[in-house]
Amino acid sequence: MIGSRAGRRMAFIIAASATVAAVVPMTVASANTAASCPACGHNLILNPGAEKGRGADSDTKVKVPDWKQTGSFTAVLYTWSGGDLSPTSPGPKDRGKNYFYGGPDAAKSTGTQLIKVASGGISTGKVRYKLSGWLGGYDSQGDDAVLTVTFENAKGQTVGTAHIGPVTEAQRKGVSELLLRTTSGAVPASTREVQIKLVMTRYEGSDNDGLADNLSLAFSVK
Repeated sequence: MIGSRAGRRMAFIIAASATVAAVVPMTVASANTAASCPACGHNLILNPGAEKGRGADSDTKVKVPDWKQTGSFTAVLYTWSGGDLSPTSPGPKDRGKNYFYGGPDAAKSTGTQLIKVASGGISTGKVRYKLSGWLGGYDSQGDDAVLTVTFENAKGQTVGTAHIGPVTEAQRKGVSELLLRTTSGAVPASTREVQIKLVMTRYEGSDNDGLADNLSLAFSVK
């Protein structure tokens, strides 16, 4: 047992040094990853949970920041009493206040984003992607949602695609809910931008009840 002040000070220095030695390598690794692949390590989709802007509390279309909207693509509140989902509907545990909704009187609604990515790391062909999202629909109706990523080169030409969904009514067992879907693979080496497209399709009724939340596209180094 170290009883002197000098002994206790030495013990503190040794313990502190051990702590620093354990932390520094992780910090350096993270910095190196960011430097070698700026597009890696974070969600590339902007406003991925429809949390920016005002969610609708009625069957109307509102502006959804960061998304180019067609049809009645919109965002609605989980607390909207007339909505397809509620705060306790099956879905993501870390949900926010809003979710994506196909909207009123639209056979097809889409939300798109075009995101430029730095070539660093990607051009080596050693970068992978993971595409994920919570997708679903309403009750026993067949309306659904599909999330697609299109990889494009510097000329805007398609060099690869991937998608998740749809979640069918049978997979939901007739329940209004969101189910997690994921897919992954290699990012084409010539990728310089990615197009994100969320498509909701109506098969029954007047409203488009394709639903989605918590979307993600993340790159990582192999």
